[in-house]
Amino acid sequence: MFKKLFFFVLATHALVAQDSLSVDLSEIKVTGNINSTSLLKTARNITVIDSKTIEALPVKTIAGVLSQALNVDVRSRSPLGVQSDVSIRGGHFDQTLVMIDGIKINDPQTGHHSMNIPVPIEMIERIEVLQGGASRVYGPAAFSGVINIITKRNQENGVDTEAQVGAFGLQSYGQNIRLGNKNYSGSLGWSKMKSDGYAYNTAFDRRTLYSINRLSDKSGEWTLQGGLTAQEFGASNFYHPAFFDQYEETGATFIALSRIHNFSNKLTATMNLSYRVHDDMYDFNNYRDTLIQRVNFHQSAVADAEVKLRYRSDFGVTSGGLEFRNEAIKSNRLGDDIEPEAVKGFSRVYYSKAFSRDNYSVFIEHQKEWDRFGISAGTLVNLNSQFGTEFYPGVDISFYPATGHTVYGTLNRSLRFPTFTEQYLNTSTVRGNPELLPEKALNSELGYKYAGNGWLANASLFYKKTSDAIDKVKRPEKDVPEMENIDDINMAGLELSAAYTFNEGALKRVRFNYAYLKADRKEDGFQSFYTLNFLRHNLGASFDLQIAKGLNLTASYNYQQREGAYQASKDEEPVSYMPVHLVNTRLAYQVKCVGLFVDAQNLLDYQYFDFGFVEQPGRWLSAGVKLSL
Repeated sequence: MFKKLFFFVLATHALVAQDSLSVDLSEIKVTGNINSTSLLKTARNITVIDSKTIEALPVKTIAGVLSQALNVDVRSRSPLGVQSDVSIRGGHFDQTLVMIDGIKINDPQTGHHSMNIPVPIEMIERIEVLQGGASRVYGPAAFSGVINIITKRNQENGVDTEAQVGAFGLQSYGQNIRLGNKNYSGSLGWSKMKSDGYAYNTAFDRRTLYSINRLSDKSGEWTLQGGLTAQEFGASNFYHPAFFDQYEETGATFIALSRIHNFSNKLTATMNLSYRVHDDMYDFNNYRDTLIQRVNFHQSAVADAEVKLRYRSDFGVTSGGLEFRNEAIKSNRLGDDIEPEAVKGFSRVYYSKAFSRDNYSVFIEHQKEWDRFGISAGTLVNLNSQFGTEFYPGVDISFYPATGHTVYGTLNRSLRFPTFTEQYLNTSTVRGNPELLPEKALNSELGYKYAGNGWLANASLFYKKTSDAIDKVKRPEKDVPEMENIDDINMAGLELSAAYTFNEGALKRVRFNYAYLKADRKEDGFQSFYTLNFLRHNLGASFDLQIAKGLNLTASYNYQQREGAYQASKDEEPVSYMPVHLVNTRLAYQVKCVGLFVDAQNLLDYQYFDFGFVEQPGRWLSAGVKLSL
């Protein structure tokens, strides 16, 4: 079956939504490798979603934006980004690396928290989504793909204020203050969103605060950024179908200092220092007022230091560098036994367990372009205090047969270490496994890109061979699911999409994307909670229509067919996931500095599940206003 998939398809794939047909893709730089490279010449499948596209979409969160990207699976237990698991190319949430301006923010406790991002959506310039393993460039976390959130820069002085209300008691407020002069640019943004919930125990309250400060000088630029996010939410039957009073509170604090230094026209250095702390309080069955000791408390901390050097010569561009990363956790459930430490803000609760691991990476890469060819090859050597030394070699090759056309092929190795939850969590609903092995994959891809005559297009075929895949597995003879290495899984896929921008008329732009995945293994004698619950079919289409001057309509349609099943108890038969049809719309009116909009999410009021037992909200209407001064 896999061999039949690997024929070369000349079809179209939208790489990025732009505002004009005259856009030169050679000017759009993306970080598909260690060096930023033009989008058209990058030998990887990268989707770029720019700020104007984000603003027009009928979504309110980063997770909502990502749900419109090619071959990205956003699975939710709670709506509007409260808890969203994002995966790429049939992977799962622990296999996706998330970054802000190239700085890693993944949570080592669990990938459930990686999308707890403090950046308000109004502060985002664009989001880059790299499909496929990229450990050679970004290290162990980039197993199945990378999400890089790029913040806005060089903005005019001003203030943006937005307010929104909607069904189920939805209230959303936010503000972005922009300041700057010749050498300095900065912004401070905050947002708050809350809802009474669409069903029993689904209410939430989320706040974010973020600041970015950039100072340029003769030799480069300093960037200091950071923020915090906090949320409380009802978690009705999140992890077990019989418990409707589950509840969770999470909070994250992030700070990063970066320096780009130009030693000469040939030699440039980049330095990143970052620190992230994440707190998680999870209550399985409303124990907070009676049995507080049974509530889960976790605090993870990640310190990261990275230095990169880039040297340009007649022989191409050579890059290299090193990274140190420490991942640690304090918990009353995860890790090894320690002397008890009081949990701040809670009496009679103690962190009694902890764990820490160090990671060192050294990487080198060389890029060279000729008239019609380009090559990028390199390797990353990784030393982990828990799992030893691994190598991640890879090569990307491009061929440019004519202006606007690129044919490419890639071969890259990727690897992921298990999270602390996968290793140590032992409860009545899951058993961790400290003996888990890292999962490994060999990723190969063939693709074609085209840009011109109003089209932005690409088609790609990929094959991923995974060994020691990590999954949460329920077997009939076991009372509760367990974390396992479930041997080898091979997956192939096809990705197609197209975007066309019109020069004239009311219809401004149409977009289409489709991804098909096929694995050589199914749930046979066991239930997979993550690895084998991928989207076999994932189709999306949207259009932008100008109804009148200042009045615009954006509408999107998504069809998803998920593999796998879910089971209420061991005594009941598994239930297969049903196909999903979702329609979202935004009607927006802009007059000078005032913008009005009306959103409809799940317009058809479709009943569906992203995870078993947790039904997603039906039709959700809201309206808002944005004032820019």
